[in-house]
Amino acid sequence: MGSSSPTVRKRQLGLALADLRQQAGKTREDAAAALECSLSKISRIEHGDVGVRPIELRELLDLYGVGKDERGRVEELARLARQRRPRTTYGSAIPDWFRKFVNLEEVASEIRAYDSELVTGLLQTRDYARALIEATPLHRPEEIDRVLAAREARQRLITGDEPIRVWAVMSEGAVRRMVGGRGVMTAQLEYLAELGGQPHITIQVVPFAAGAHPSTGFNFSLLRFPDDDGADIAYLEHLTGASYLDRDRPQELKVYEITFNALSAAALPPADSLRLLDNVRQEL
Repeated sequence: MGSSSPTVRKRQLGLALADLRQQAGKTREDAAAALECSLSKISRIEHGDVGVRPIELRELLDLYGVGKDERGRVEELARLARQRRPRTTYGSAIPDWFRKFVNLEEVASEIRAYDSELVTGLLQTRDYARALIEATPLHRPEEIDRVLAAREARQRLITGDEPIRVWAVMSEGAVRRMVGGRGVMTAQLEYLAELGGQPHITIQVVPFAAGAHPSTGFNFSLLRFPDDDGADIAYLEHLTGASYLDRDRPQELKVYEITFNALSAAALPPADSLRLLDNVRQEL
């Protein structure tokens, strides 16, 4: 997580190009016509999903009437965004549809997540995560260590010098589900209690007594970014892929914002949630 990441640069470049387009009074259709490309490509460039070739960048900057000084800044962003990320030993263990989330997670300033079945991924212990991975038929035995390495790399986001803020809401079922046996669950609950004491992590549990709530049966995550106030992304995952809702779909995104706030209101306050976790641990 850092300003040197190509993922960060792609996002900054996309935001800069979107701002320049709007200042010039141009539409995405105008940009697509200038590049002779699809409208979806312009959208992906502005969202930071893909980079832009030097010749394409020159066309866009000419279209937007960008001056020399600003042009130099944007061209340098584009150059940095084209740099390749260092190869990792676990890269192939992450499916392509999830890699986008991992990249976005790296540059987020806050992650809010609701999980109904399992402990939130960033908050899982290694043994808990291993038990989950071994329970799925999707990973070959030789891949398990690489998947775990990928999970641990992601968890540096909350343990590093500049940790991101995490607000995790989980159902009581998620913290009571026996994963990996009593020893593994005891350690997992103790770890949650430890994390819940950190100033950048908020953990809440929706008790069974709360009954039905707005996200019964649905998990989702909301990512917030430091460089784009209010332009969150909602991430929805299923077995073979994922969906992303962003500022191009503001009404749908708002539904998830409202739902998360309702979940937080239905959940126990953080201190009471930690007491529930301790009660569950003692019951084991």
